[in-house]
Amino acid sequence: MASESRVDPYAAPKAKVEDAAPAAVAGTAYFPVSRLKLAVMSVATFNLYQVYWFYKNWKNAQRVAGVNANAPIRAFFYGLTSYWLFKLIRDHAQSVDPKRSLPAGNLALGVLAFAIAANLPDPYWLVTLLGFLPLLPVQAVVNRVNQQLAPDADPNARFGGWNIFWIVLGALIVSVAVVGVPVER
Repeated sequence: MASESRVDPYAAPKAKVEDAAPAAVAGTAYFPVSRLKLAVMSVATFNLYQVYWFYKNWKNAQRVAGVNANAPIRAFFYGLTSYWLFKLIRDHAQSVDPKRSLPAGNLALGVLAFAIAANLPDPYWLVTLLGFLPLLPVQAVVNRVNQQLAPDADPNARFGGWNIFWIVLGALIVSVAVVGVPVER
């Protein structure tokens, strides 16, 4: 009995534990959405969908790139923070496919310009409805990377019930805004 070894149930495990595979391999890297849906939802919601788009992508950047970022704050100030997100997406895309490129600086300047254009007088502020344009090349890269990493993942191209609700409501509000803008003669 003296040779009997006792196991301490409270001792730390001694087995080597491997880290899990990155989450991006198991699913999509960044927020999947079709470019058409991104454009329609952005216009229909007066660019509020862009805040959601940036939020989802910053949350994925936390997961994929290990970035310690406050996603809600960065999404709210997307006009100022878009460059860093676009750079993360570009760098990740190039790690998956070195031929992928994304002009992060130019696209971020476009996002900032559209954000500033919201302060223009009537009717010039309406140009902000095109604020989704700089996001389209970014989303194209995101969709290609997602397709490579998770070919069976949902591309988020369908318009669901909430999307249709916002489109109808947004169409009414945009129509009223466009009709109500005074035209100088």
